[in-house]
Amino acid sequence: MKEPLVHYDPLDPETVRDPYPTYAAMRQLGAPCWNEIMKCWVVTSYEGCRRVLGDHENFAADWRRGGESMPDSALSVHSLDPPDSTVVYRELAATLRQVNTPDLSHRLRHAISDRLRMLTGPPVDLVPDFTEPLACWFLSEVLEVPSLDTPEIRPMGEAIHRAMDAGLVPEAFQPGRDAHRKLAALIETWVASMNPEQPLRNLVDRTAAEGLERTMTLNSVRTLIANAFTSLPASLSTIVHGFARDPGLLTGTVDEKRLDMAVHEFLRHESPSQGTTRLCVADTVLSGTKICRGEDVLILISAGNRDPAKFDDPDRLRPERWPNQHIAFGHGPHSCSAAMLSRFLLRELVAVLAEGSVSIRVTGPVTYKPAATIRMRATLPAVVTQRA
Repeated sequence: MKEPLVHYDPLDPETVRDPYPTYAAMRQLGAPCWNEIMKCWVVTSYEGCRRVLGDHENFAADWRRGGESMPDSALSVHSLDPPDSTVVYRELAATLRQVNTPDLSHRLRHAISDRLRMLTGPPVDLVPDFTEPLACWFLSEVLEVPSLDTPEIRPMGEAIHRAMDAGLVPEAFQPGRDAHRKLAALIETWVASMNPEQPLRNLVDRTAAEGLERTMTLNSVRTLIANAFTSLPASLSTIVHGFARDPGLLTGTVDEKRLDMAVHEFLRHESPSQGTTRLCVADTVLSGTKICRGEDVLILISAGNRDPAKFDDPDRLRPERWPNQHIAFGHGPHSCSAAMLSRFLLRELVAVLAEGSVSIRVTGPVTYKPAATIRMRATLPAVVTQRA
């Protein structure tokens, strides 16, 4: 048995509250750490994370390359490797570029401002009252699908979120698989009722014309929509909390470049996705450590994004940090397909909060959901005040 050098339990309450000291301790070892709890290698340096994320020849997202079976329902743009993932990734990116318009920016700023104004007055919890419904509304709006913020769909999103940690919580696996199937069936009915000009129907038609199975495209759409319950509300909460702690984060003239810089820094400083896993498919040496074929490798993105070898003063949030080559959305062929849309919404939220027409004051303990893969606030109690 390999000897673990640093104890790391992602679901330990103290780690959930603040994982960064443990990440730093592992990173200081200068090499991948073996984790006995998860039976995998853990990579924490920025360069190590980028290496594994970008090297699909040796580190596979498609577990079938290691001889494991995967149901068709699990095959999507994020669980395949090039060249199998190339068509759907390209067409999905093209679809998201089409919906990213100046008119959408205008509508988003108004919607965010209106939602915040409606919360002024008595204390509220900005997680269930603002960030989670905003994420659902946004993806419903841009993808032209029915509301995701419903009693039918919310439990599916929660089950999918919990199932991301099924390696640590095995009982979450089957409910998550069932939720994936239910959501896929809903998406199928939505697409069937759309006209050819609507974004998702157009995506399905284009990928079908290139010979891609319809199921593969719909599964990839499902992973995109699942962001409404995972990384997107997580990032929204990070930004809201950041401005609540320091209303003067952005002062002076806030142009588009400064907005983009701030969004990238929020993503670097507290990445929504803590990590992702790859399967080693060929004996490889990583930072002097031999990784054997068949071994799992956990890439701790959040640890890499606070690596002092790459980022000066990495534990400090600096909205004008630039350049900022963070890996919050991954790197290489498996970069997050929703990155473009996510940045768009986050930028508009930063714009509204930087404008200063509303102020946010935290009124109680901010807590995090007991999850390993996605770092999400569970509560963000606050008072929202509209300034004259």
